[in-house]
Amino acid sequence: MIELLDTVFRFSAVVCCALTAMLAVRDARRQLAARLAAALSVCTIGFLLVTAPGMGQVVGQWMVVLEIIGLATPAALWLFSLSLFDDKFRIMRVHVVVASLFWLSGLAVVAEYYSIYGEFAALSPAELHKAVREGGSWFPVSKAVGNLLKIGMIGHMLYIAWQGRDEDLLEARRKFRATFVVGGAFVMGVVVFSLSSAAKLSPESVRLVDLVISVAVLTIVFYLLWNVIRIDSEWLLGDLSESASNTPDWVPEPTDMLDLERLNDLAANATLLEQGLTIAKLAEIAKVPEHRLRRLVNQHMGYRNFADFLNHHRVEAAKDRLADTGERHTPVLTIAMDLGYGSLGPFNRAFKERTGQTPTEYRRGFLASA
Repeated sequence: MIELLDTVFRFSAVVCCALTAMLAVRDARRQLAARLAAALSVCTIGFLLVTAPGMGQVVGQWMVVLEIIGLATPAALWLFSLSLFDDKFRIMRVHVVVASLFWLSGLAVVAEYYSIYGEFAALSPAELHKAVREGGSWFPVSKAVGNLLKIGMIGHMLYIAWQGRDEDLLEARRKFRATFVVGGAFVMGVVVFSLSSAAKLSPESVRLVDLVISVAVLTIVFYLLWNVIRIDSEWLLGDLSESASNTPDWVPEPTDMLDLERLNDLAANATLLEQGLTIAKLAEIAKVPEHRLRRLVNQHMGYRNFADFLNHHRVEAAKDRLADTGERHTPVLTIAMDLGYGSLGPFNRAFKERTGQTPTEYRRGFLASA
């Protein structure tokens, strides 16, 4: 019964992953998050197939291809999570290095199996680790490196999701971030446990663990599809305008303009320059409910997170002070601290992102023209 359920959930997840990849490539292939979502979906398909009982007998030596693809799943999940929850995320050299080291640590186990048995492994990862553990000299090293990197990626994912939860102004993403990242971390944690305890688990326990992984992956991917897919094809289902709500996503309320005017007043009297200001504290100062403040800043002002909203006003204030000849000898660090930044680094990054220059370059250019 467990094997039947595992097969149903596993191949349902494969279909959902394939659909996710195709939709991401079709509708948003220019977006980094969409490309990483497609890559994650393909890697997950490889992982689900390579861990399916009896798949080695079906695909034979092609199993090694699935192994190579499936081994990249945790790294792909890590990168996709970063792109999903960080609007400014770009793949840097450190990301490539960490992902490559993790993938190579897994690939080393497959290579070691080949060096021991003289053939590529047509086995699930758990069975592969059992076989290599008996005679693999490098297995403890590659296993330790892989688990260390995997735990580090899980921790980083959870940290990014938790750190940005309050500043995120996109309500749907705020709800989704915890579900997706915690679910993904759960799957990776179960995989680490099953591989680490492979030699101790009974066949029934291995099948139960496989079922848990299949159900978790299907749940996460289905949740993703539920938030992505929308019906908009009149040729297929006719005019949907009668069944769909004609109400726009955001309907301005009579008090919205008053609340926005209050925010502008706070910006004018330097409240937004207060160090350590959070959206909860600003809502308290403005006497506006926090959920309403999030909606106003996002849907009326167009900011995706609270930090961008603050940086916009703080950088504008910085430009005025840097262009003031009377403050030409005021250190940039002093200005940064006065404008609510805890250190010079975040101020420099925020300023250059919006002006294309560092604060020092901006001041030097302005004073030269003056």
